[in-house]
Amino acid sequence: MPELAEVEAVRQRIDSRLKKRKIKEIVADPSDRYLFAFASISDVTKALKNATVIGTGRKGKYFWIELNKKPWPLFHLGMTGDIIILDEKTEKERLWFCRLILKFDKGLEMAFIDPRRFGRMWLTDDPKTHPRIQKLGFDPLIDFPNVKVLSEKLQRRKKAIKAVLLDQNLFAGVGNWLADEILFQAKLSPHHLACDLTPSQIKALHKQVLAVVKKAVSVNADYTRFPKAWLFHHRWGKKKNAQTSRGHKIIHQEVGGRTTAWVPGYQK
Repeated sequence: MPELAEVEAVRQRIDSRLKKRKIKEIVADPSDRYLFAFASISDVTKALKNATVIGTGRKGKYFWIELNKKPWPLFHLGMTGDIIILDEKTEKERLWFCRLILKFDKGLEMAFIDPRRFGRMWLTDDPKTHPRIQKLGFDPLIDFPNVKVLSEKLQRRKKAIKAVLLDQNLFAGVGNWLADEILFQAKLSPHHLACDLTPSQIKALHKQVLAVVKKAVSVNADYTRFPKAWLFHHRWGKKKNAQTSRGHKIIHQEVGGRTTAWVPGYQK
């Protein structure tokens, strides 16, 4: 599933390519009852047609496009969604599984690609007050708390820290791979109860939440540019003899209802 880093990369892509561009046409299947479960194709067309993009926003795994009129579109990419910006020189093969195309002036198009069809969109006059956004917790790029506030929050959680990291009501935008990377870099076991973390462990966790997210965003979520020492490069596929770059054995267990990759011994 696209996590904070991937969604922020999408937001930046839209902001850099489509700002000041006018939406000329909306192309989609009106019978797509999943994408348009919360806003009909007719309402989307009425809201977006002839509107000009003036900016973008994001919180957690949600992003929105700001227009010169309201309402604005709010998106969630679901499990496999992505946004591709097309121009006249772009090959169109990647339009398989396309659920929505916004056609702009100057020959630009924004395609919402979504093979598993879990992506959703809404229309809202103010994304920041939308119920989906209001229920989100702290975003590491926007409003992450200091160590003291984070400690107070964690002391109330009698769950494994991996499960707590995945709680969008506290860590908005952190998903499975980010949580595993944060815990690996902080040298914390995913099984450790959040309420039992020591002050030094909470400080390390706080540091790595910010460090891992900011690094992933700085390279536009391009995994080939992630640090070589990251667990990310070795965590996939549940390989029997998977190891980190330093030779530590990686195991896969279910923690907090999600498959978790971690390194016993290294992560205390």
